[in-house]
Amino acid sequence: MKSTRSMPFQWVTKDAWLIMAARGLRNFALGSIAIFMVIYLKELGFSLFQVGAFLSAGVAGSGIQTFMVGLVSDRLGRRWILVGSTLLAGFAGLSLMFFNDFLMLAIFAVLGGFAASGGPQSGGAAQPVEQASLADIAPQGKRTDLFALYQIIGTGATAFGALSAGLPVLFREGLSISEIDSFKIMFGGYAVLVAMSAILYSRLSANVEVDATQRSWTNPLTLPSRRLIFTLVGLFGVDQFGGALLVQSLIAYWFNTKFGLDLGSLALVFFASQALSATSLWVAAKLANRIGLINTMVFTHIPSSLFLIGAIFSPYVWLAIGLWQLRAFFGQMDVPTRDSYTMSIVGPEERVVMASMMGAGRSIFGVAGPSLATLLWTVVAASAPFVAGAALKISYDLMLFYMFRKVKPPEEVAKDLGGKGKETVPPAG
Repeated sequence: MKSTRSMPFQWVTKDAWLIMAARGLRNFALGSIAIFMVIYLKELGFSLFQVGAFLSAGVAGSGIQTFMVGLVSDRLGRRWILVGSTLLAGFAGLSLMFFNDFLMLAIFAVLGGFAASGGPQSGGAAQPVEQASLADIAPQGKRTDLFALYQIIGTGATAFGALSAGLPVLFREGLSISEIDSFKIMFGGYAVLVAMSAILYSRLSANVEVDATQRSWTNPLTLPSRRLIFTLVGLFGVDQFGGALLVQSLIAYWFNTKFGLDLGSLALVFFASQALSATSLWVAAKLANRIGLINTMVFTHIPSSLFLIGAIFSPYVWLAIGLWQLRAFFGQMDVPTRDSYTMSIVGPEERVVMASMMGAGRSIFGVAGPSLATLLWTVVAASAPFVAGAALKISYDLMLFYMFRKVKPPEEVAKDLGGKGKETVPPAG
């Protein structure tokens, strides 16, 4: 007798799996180098301020690329934008294997959009195209679930990438090489994995593209939802500026300097935190189906900032790690819900622009973050950038809830119509 039970995730298309697999490879590669990035640059002899400037250069390059994607992706084709931007990031990572000069590395970081924070939003120019494509091919009623799965794969890959950050220790002992050379091997591995990600993007079908007759250059200032888009860009920019003060590489360096955690211990700490983040993403999708996307974004994000402040002021390493893990569980629950929300309140023809303007805005607001964080660390206190970042994030959450609690996606509008007989719709302009 044939079973009537359907296979899990049967509704996910081949293109969606390719996008998520490519993102997984890219995030694993970035997660494998992000934890020791600050340590490596310090070993090269860079000052802490130069380290911040290098990280800021990568964020700036990512912002420029992301902004351009909003203008040209549907004109040039989404697949080749994905392939090209990914290969550029790979070359930027490879430069760290062959060059030790600060100016040369900063130039490659800008050209490659090498935002080496290791966080879930480090996708650079590829990320807005991925988001718009997934929204277009998502089955009806499964958009938020698909974005949750997309983020789970990306965050889970980052977790295992963080775990592999302990490999340089094995390279040093097994190959009898210097610490710097062991890091360079990791950058070579990063470049290989990113190239594999580009190959997966090249296998996408024409279903991810807009109709050829509709391809044109896009002017964001003429779109019907331009006011909505740019208001959200400003709000998410505040969140990103706060997040840019919390660069994962710098937090790893904080654990190293305050509590003396070695690279192996740091790899385990950040593997656990990324694994918890991945677990929470599916919870976020189910919670959003019950209480709404905006409520889920805000009411999970504020506790994460409070846990971060608690971790920074903890006098004990075990307590700091525990609070950091709690922060990790709640800290990314707004990501799939935000992606789903922003893709649902604009028209299909506006999705790439919405996603790219979000990405560009986050990069623009975040470009000074790493440099400011290292400056605050040096001039004020090691805790200063993290407290400032948490405070900004809480301010963003409160503003977002006040301004957008009544702007609902279509499925929540339909639920309100069924339950209350009243309609709440997003503003058009």
